[in-house]
Amino acid sequence: MAVAMMAAICSLNSLRIPAEKRLTLWTRFQGRARFSTKKARRRLHLCQISGTLPQHARDLENPCPLNYRGYFNPNVADKEKEDAMKYRRTVYDHEDWRRHRSSRRHARHLLSIPTSRVAYAIWPPVLSLTTIAAITTGYNEAVMVHALPQWMPLLHLSTLPLSFTASCLSLLLVFRTNSSYTRFDEARKAWATTLCRTRDMVRQALTWMQHPADAKKLQSFLNYAASFPYTLKSILVEDADIKSELSLLLDAEETEAVLKATHPCNYVLQIISEIVHNSQLREMEKSMMDMNITQLHESLGNCERIFGTPLPLSYTRLTSRFLIIWHIILPIALWDPCNWIAVPATFISASALFCIDEVGVLIEEPFPLLALPEICDDIRKNIAGLAAAHDLYHVQTSAPSEKP
Repeated sequence: MAVAMMAAICSLNSLRIPAEKRLTLWTRFQGRARFSTKKARRRLHLCQISGTLPQHARDLENPCPLNYRGYFNPNVADKEKEDAMKYRRTVYDHEDWRRHRSSRRHARHLLSIPTSRVAYAIWPPVLSLTTIAAITTGYNEAVMVHALPQWMPLLHLSTLPLSFTASCLSLLLVFRTNSSYTRFDEARKAWATTLCRTRDMVRQALTWMQHPADAKKLQSFLNYAASFPYTLKSILVEDADIKSELSLLLDAEETEAVLKATHPCNYVLQIISEIVHNSQLREMEKSMMDMNITQLHESLGNCERIFGTPLPLSYTRLTSRFLIIWHIILPIALWDPCNWIAVPATFISASALFCIDEVGVLIEEPFPLLALPEICDDIRKNIAGLAAAHDLYHVQTSAPSEKP
């Protein structure tokens, strides 16, 4: 960063630019430099929180820190893709939305293709199909120049079969992408419901549990309500460190009981229900709080349904087989009109269509992509904020009013 700033200063001083214009350019450069540094530090902070440092975050000064062996090794590509899941958990602020709407986004997206994790994941099949296209085209060229025995046939066919089936392939890809996004949308709505219902339930408890006998129960209620989203996250995200998160909210005995439970989420919700039932609340108030607990159970069920049930596997296999066979036949159909152009045409077609399919597969399991740690922390902070507002209100109302 310092080297870049010094280079910018030298270049500005060497040019014959008015002082006011030079100051404007320097201000813009500083703004962009701060923005890039902020993004890099945010991504490094997420990696440090998770306890691991993925391949793409090990060197923030390296603009393209991919392991390029993955272009030819599917195992390396898959590992890089899985490590990059944390990289995609984005929570937008105003600055992010301005950048997202920027007119420069197209150039930025185009230039970031070499470091795209989606493009990186499709290189093994794309390069394999391009190699097959090159072999097929080379074989046909050898047959045309009589470099092979005359009995060996020329591999070519009409483009009509591919033209007829292209619409079917498009429908398969569109249906997969739409279905996967529906699952992503349902998952985010389920967590939004968890956020809203938890916040409303805590507000009700703080307002209604005013009996002196409910003081300890209220504090226990708040702690378990803040613990629920962390237990839900633990069954949806692999390698979630639930013990350290619960230890901030519950004591050692309570934390151990949650961890030993057959289903931690059900255990926490049952404890919350018991606290409400044994409190001094009126029956109508208990009923209204129980409605929120029921909504949390429904959100839990929706998340478990999305996580445990993928799209029909036969559909996924059909789309994959269709894509591969279609692109194996593509250079044969393009030989007559295109000759050697069939090789780059196959590469471009495979890159585009496999990229669409990869996005559909990527968002089919939405929970690794959602910013669940941030949502859980947001719920905990909301509960703490409601409790602080409740205490402040009682301090203000209990203090004697000063009259002039």
